[in-house]
Amino acid sequence: MARVTAKNASLYVHDNTGASQSVSGRFNNLTLTFSAEAPEVTSFGEGTRARLPNGLMDFELGGDCFYDAAAGNVDAIFFGLIAGSGTFFQFGPTGSTSASVKYSGCVALTEYAMAFGVADAGTATVTLVARSGSLTRGTWA
Repeated sequence: MARVTAKNASLYVHDNTGASQSVSGRFNNLTLTFSAEAPEVTSFGEGTRARLPNGLMDFELGGDCFYDAAAGNVDAIFFGLIAGSGTFFQFGPTGSTSASVKYSGCVALTEYAMAFGVADAGTATVTLVARSGSLTRGTWA
């Protein structure tokens, strides 16, 4: 199994005008989580839990970035998306070069938090959750 480094990870989000924006150079931590429900159907008397297959699937993309208030950067992009109708993202764990793995989907920004300390760089945290459709795994063209 090949091991990878995340130093070239890429993230693109569509801003509130629908334009694709690269925010790769601002993030230093990204976590993509996908899950599936397994509804429990255990009856009295059974010694082991029983679950149904094919439950609802879900995904979430969260990350930490450096705060940047300049036009077209993270503050303008994410502040413009909070509580919006949804946006599209593309995430490449090893970058966006041709044939590299890419995950994409329609998401809603549910959290945008900023943090500032006297001796620290300003940071921001974002949480994007599935809005509609499914998470797609493919490759960059």
